[in-house]
Amino acid sequence: MITMLNGKFLLTLQHVYNASKERVFLAWTKEEQLKQWWGITGFTTTIEQMDVKVGGKYRFHMQAPNGNVHTLEGRYIDIVPNEKLSFTWKWINEGDDSEETLVTIHFVEKDKKTELEMTHSAFSTMQAAKRHNKNWNNSLEGGLSNFF
Repeated sequence: MITMLNGKFLLTLQHVYNASKERVFLAWTKEEQLKQWWGITGFTTTIEQMDVKVGGKYRFHMQAPNGNVHTLEGRYIDIVPNEKLSFTWKWINEGDDSEETLVTIHFVEKDKKTELEMTHSAFSTMQAAKRHNKNWNNSLEGGLSNFF
């Protein structure tokens, strides 16, 4: 769902995984696990940097099937093991998608499964929010769901 908050667009997503909060959290915070599922179907992700601590930085390179490489970077803002993960998000050299936004994920136990509640906020345009909605859903349904 896309809404507006303080003049910016906010994307909210929820997905349920047949895994414990601990396993889902590790899939986001351990490099060897994240690189197995991260990205849009058909893309290959290379992790240049992933320092999962408050203030730590990450930098991922995602290669599309056509060979184009898209680089994403940010820093970790808030980490509560198995509960919450928050990080900035900035595409490098991607035109109108090059603004810095914020991703916050809550890991909620529901009937021995984990509900991932994500907000991706501070988009300047509806177009950017819609593009990220499509791509997040692809990655969370096609990548992360298949990881478990």
